[in-house]
Parts: sequence; structure tokens; C-alpha cells
Amino acid sequence: MDPMRRIIFAATAALLAHASPLLAQEHGGEESGGLLSLNPGLSVWTLIIFLIVLAVLYRAAYPKILAAVEAREAHVRELTESAERDRAEAAALVEEHRKLVEDTRAQVQKALGEATGTAEARRAEILQQAQRERDEMLARARADVGAERASMLEQVRRDSVDLAIRAAERLVRKNLDGDDNRRLVQDYLAQLGGTPAARA
Repeated sequence: MDPMRRIIFAATAALLAHASPLLAQEHGGEESGGLLSLNPGLSVWTLIIFLIVLAVLYRAAYPKILAAVEAREAHVRELTESAERDRAEAAALVEEHRKLVEDTRAQVQKALGEATGTAEARRAEILQQAQRERDEMLARARADVGAERASMLEQVRRDSVDLAIRAAERLVRKNLDGDDNRRLVQDYLAQLGGTPAARA
């Protein structure tokens, strides 16, 4: 038989053995002393039964209760550690997110600075190119104006020579040789071209 069962059986038997004389005494007509009366035999047996029940509980119930309490404590400790780990991971994630936001903000600022610098450089380049094109156009316009002026002067010179020859023909009333007359007038105009009046 299991020792625990033997202890329970012995406790039950002792309880019954003790209860039998008490019941017989009650039925025998003797009056008891009340609730506060002291009965040494009953006190001893109560103490013995208490110790037996305590031993039974200590051997049978306490280990299970202690195991359950320890399991509960271990579970609570594990939950606490898990919560601490989760809190640490959350703090690490928050810190990582903060660093990521700061890095992104720095990159955006850098990109804006680079874009502004690129835009300023492009603007300066466009202004320089426009200045060069304007200077080239002015130079071409001056060259065109100079060429046109030279062409017009040459045309005026030719017309002047023709007019002078016609005027001389009318004055002399005879047709002189064209080449000789032309050369003569051109020499004259060249001589006049050196004077301020002729330039005017």
C-alpha cells in the first residue's frame, strides 16, 4: 500500500477511535462542560490528527502547490523578461526610426542644396551663353553694317562717277572714252576723299 494512503487510513482510524468514546459519553447522560471546557484527551487527539493531516498535506499537496506557485512565478518572470525584451526592442526601433528620419532629413537638405547650386550654375551658364550669343550677334551686325556701308559707298562712288561723266559729256558736248573718263573721275574722287569736305 502507498505510504500516503496508509497515513490517511491511520488518521481516519484514529479519528473514529477517538470519536467513539465521546459519542458513548454523550449518550451516557454525562453533561459536557461547554465550548470552553478543556478535555486533555480530545486536545491530544486533535493535535495528533492535525499533525497527521499536516504531514499528509506536506507530502501530497504542498509539492503540487509549490510546483504550481513556482511555475506561476516562472511564467510571470518569463512574461516580465519578454516584456523587457519587447520594450528594449521597441526602444531600439524608435531610436532607429529617429536616426532614419534624421538621415532622410539630412539627405533632403543636401539634395536641396545641390539642386540650388546646380540651378545657380545652370543660370550663370545660360546668362554667359546669352551674353556670348549677344556679343556674336552684335559683332555680326557690325560686320554686316560695315560690309553694307562699304557696298553702299562703292555704289555711291560708281554712281558719282557715272554722274560726273554724264555731266562732263554734256559740258564738253562730246562723248569721251568711258575708261579714261572713269579713271580720271575716280582719281579725282580719291583726291577729294582725303579732304574733310569730301568725307562730309
